[in-house]
Amino acid sequence: MKNSLLAAGFLAAFAGGSNPSFAAGTVDALTTAPIPAGEAKLTVWSFLPGNYDAGADAYAKVIAGFEAAHPGVKVEIVDMPYGTYFDQVRNATVAQTGPDIVTMYGAAQAYSYKNGLFPLQDVIAPDLRDTLKFVPENHSPDGNLYILPTGTYGYVLLANRDLFAKAGVDPVAGLATWPALLETCKTLSAAGIQPISAGWKDGYYLETYLYMISSQLMDAATLDKWVLRQIDMTDPIFLTATNRILEMNAAGCFGDDAALGRNMYDDTVNQYKSGQSAMMVSGGIGTANGAAAEQPGTAVFPLPMVPDAPNPQMVDAGAEAGWAITRWTQHPEAAVAFVNYLAGPEAQSILADMISVPANLKGATPHAKSPLEQSYIDLLAIPENHTGFAAFSLPVLSVIEQNAVPLMGGTMTAEDFIAAAQGAYLRSR
Repeated sequence: MKNSLLAAGFLAAFAGGSNPSFAAGTVDALTTAPIPAGEAKLTVWSFLPGNYDAGADAYAKVIAGFEAAHPGVKVEIVDMPYGTYFDQVRNATVAQTGPDIVTMYGAAQAYSYKNGLFPLQDVIAPDLRDTLKFVPENHSPDGNLYILPTGTYGYVLLANRDLFAKAGVDPVAGLATWPALLETCKTLSAAGIQPISAGWKDGYYLETYLYMISSQLMDAATLDKWVLRQIDMTDPIFLTATNRILEMNAAGCFGDDAALGRNMYDDTVNQYKSGQSAMMVSGGIGTANGAAAEQPGTAVFPLPMVPDAPNPQMVDAGAEAGWAITRWTQHPEAAVAFVNYLAGPEAQSILADMISVPANLKGATPHAKSPLEQSYIDLLAIPENHTGFAAFSLPVLSVIEQNAVPLMGGTMTAEDFIAAAQGAYLRSR
């Protein structure tokens, strides 16, 4: 599940200017040439293994598959905590030393680290060029693709059918439209049930709803403009999305206003699992499975479409993350081979089987292990799905996080919230 990139560590130097001079012995360009004979060791930094109970085992199996096909290459993956991960990547970029490969989000977020990353569009394996999904929206504003996107996530609502029944609400009808959602929140609240888990203190939860609703309001052409920085935070889409979130709050969807700022994003999961809310946002099948293990009445629903959305139905969905190659790697051919392997069918099938992350490949066979997973996968297959998540620059995300509690607590207007985000957007151009 994607969160913000903890943008407080952002360095303005990453966002523009010429590439720094790299240490002697580093490479100038990537190549798809065969891996040179001899031993090569790749160091990979990632936060992904730690996201899943079986994540370490899954990625160990992926590495074993790659090493079996490339006996001269050894891969070490360093599982790093998310909270400090991007600071560590920043520090490595400044020092011009560190891992050969890193987990990275695309678009404006990869662009923030572009002086430490190689463009990858020219070294994608031929058999992947037409099968990788969610590639256009991961290009950076300079036209380069700094990551190969892998895995698929999608934001949905999980609904506890038992609590819906207690309030006398049919979740299918109650979540069919935006007005129905607002009425459902009111009915659940009247029955003494918090409608949707909420935690605002770290700001991630507000970002999540901004992604979900702004994505609904973007058609394909608008998404392209957003990725290329041809529209900014003053576009009506973002004020409309903000007001829709406030509309949910006014309808009581998030519970008692007195609790604002007390809970973090991760607390929303615990709130749902303990039966204290009727719904929660889920960004991945693993999260949904964990919730259903505690609340067996869990079902999967899309967030209802807001009024004036150009598509009849979609969910905010995209690549789980991506893999980037650092400019100081000493083994460019091996690094290219490994990121292509990570994006290929063998590695993505392993991850789908072991940690329920669907492959980011057109035509991939779904790996549903339960009706709940199948419902999730069906929503991920909607052709109109997309996300503008990665096109939110790091400084913008930082300002959104800082202002989440004032906005939701009513001490900051939607207009002032957007103005602050726009200021960060302009500073990051």
